[in-house]
Amino acid sequence: MHTATTRKIMNAAGRSRIAAAVAGTVALSAALTIATSAASPRFYDDDPIWEDRDTQDASGMKPLEVDLLVDLTTNLLQRSAIGAGRARNVNTVGEVPDSSWFTNRAGARPLTPDDVFKGPDTTSGPAPGKWTITSSKSDGVTPGFTIKDSKGQLWFLKFDPSGFRGMATGTEVAVTKLVWALGYHVPENHIAYMRREQLVIGDSAKFTPPGGVRRAMRPDDLDSLLQRADREADGAYRVVASKALPGKPIGRIRFYDTRPDDPNDIVPHEDRRELRGYGVFAAWLNHTDAKAINSLDTLITENGRSFVRHHLLDFGSSVGSAGIGPADYWEGSEYLLEPQQTLKQMLSFGFAIPKWHTEKFHESPSIGRFPEDNTNFNPELWKPRVPNQAFLHGRADDKFWAAQKLMTLTSEHLRAAIRAGDFRDPAAEQFLVKALAERRDAIGRAYLTAINPVVEPVLDTEGTLSFRNAAVEADFARAPRAYRAEWFRFDNTSAQSERLGETVSRATELAAPVALPSHEGAFVHVRLSSVGGPTPAWEKPVNMFFRYRSGLWQLVGFERMPS
Repeated sequence: MHTATTRKIMNAAGRSRIAAAVAGTVALSAALTIATSAASPRFYDDDPIWEDRDTQDASGMKPLEVDLLVDLTTNLLQRSAIGAGRARNVNTVGEVPDSSWFTNRAGARPLTPDDVFKGPDTTSGPAPGKWTITSSKSDGVTPGFTIKDSKGQLWFLKFDPSGFRGMATGTEVAVTKLVWALGYHVPENHIAYMRREQLVIGDSAKFTPPGGVRRAMRPDDLDSLLQRADREADGAYRVVASKALPGKPIGRIRFYDTRPDDPNDIVPHEDRRELRGYGVFAAWLNHTDAKAINSLDTLITENGRSFVRHHLLDFGSSVGSAGIGPADYWEGSEYLLEPQQTLKQMLSFGFAIPKWHTEKFHESPSIGRFPEDNTNFNPELWKPRVPNQAFLHGRADDKFWAAQKLMTLTSEHLRAAIRAGDFRDPAAEQFLVKALAERRDAIGRAYLTAINPVVEPVLDTEGTLSFRNAAVEADFARAPRAYRAEWFRFDNTSAQSERLGETVSRATELAAPVALPSHEGAFVHVRLSSVGGPTPAWEKPVNMFFRYRSGLWQLVGFERMPS
């Protein structure tokens, strides 16, 4: 079959419909429905799964581009995800396993600022010497080239728009480092400097002049393109050099449904927690252009087996940059199309003034335009340019997961990423660190307090349950008056619970009832809630399950919200 994550999908109540999407046949769907209704263990010996490997060979996949018009229309017309269920790719303790989509970096081990500064880099950038142009971007405000450096490595070059040195290039590099730290697969990006005489037009390089026919590229075409780019005082050009990703490019990530020709792609993308959580990170970074075109799937072959690795890329339209110039005042506050806002303006004769009309912005050539004060940033009101189905499907537990990841990045980590952007504008760099830290904390206040914030439960051999309160530790909320734990003996085959008792404590430690079982293979179910917390949501219990094995209790299940 597939990995253990697939097994969870097959055995989880109500999820047999995913199997039907995988196979596409009524017969297999019926068989799986029967399988899920039969008695089977709630938790398996290898739970929780921390690596979701693509076990099916995908070597037969061909390039398949997302139809950008269809993608745009689908997202613009579908702006609601009412009743979205639990993310379907989490393990039994509610975490996202490492996979071809995501790697647990933030929080898995302490990331150092040097780790963030380096990010995904394996080189120091394009090799010096002559760079051979293999293709060029003819349209757009700023030029773009695909080149092979003096060692034959393929790179993609992008420039800053004239008058905005560092804005697009620095933002691209800095945000790439942060997105890598949060766990995503991203390209290796470097700030580099080049001169016109360093570029050589390759024999196969093509160019399409405005309104003209595609033809071989000429030196005057190159000169014309470079006139659009910002230039250093010494005549050099500053670029962001993006190293070609490993593998064969085969298309983009749609943020909904699955890719039909990928045998390993069985979870609808809008139901993947890392893609739902990406909406929180996009809001933090004001990455307004988070859509299919700014991603890339590549076919990787290792040990005779092929699978797809999913990458996020092109972060030039983030923070205060729109890539071709400073971010517009409305970006992050409205979609490209806002029929209700337009109607409201018409009915009020233009007197219904959006918040961004009166907001103060920090503006500078090196970083663009960004709100001056971010202490009261509301991530629930943030919007990309185009609605994103995965973002819209995000539930409170998905956002809690993302906020936890985000809170592991300190100001030192932010400073390291911004230093990698080489903005060479100390005042602007200091502002960016402050602004991103304010938005990080605002996201933490919004999402770590919204539901029961208990994390990292541990049951020791003495029968003491200890845990952390993520919201209280971050100083986003006061501690509740007490914590209440309901204890049950749990039958892993029938999923039946037998009540053992209840304990209460004012501290983040509670003693178990004396009747706690302690034989090999025993299971305990604990329902933990707050008493007198700052919000009623904390009174809704989290469910945790422990298994006794080799003299130790192991956490094998954790549910923050019902499915």
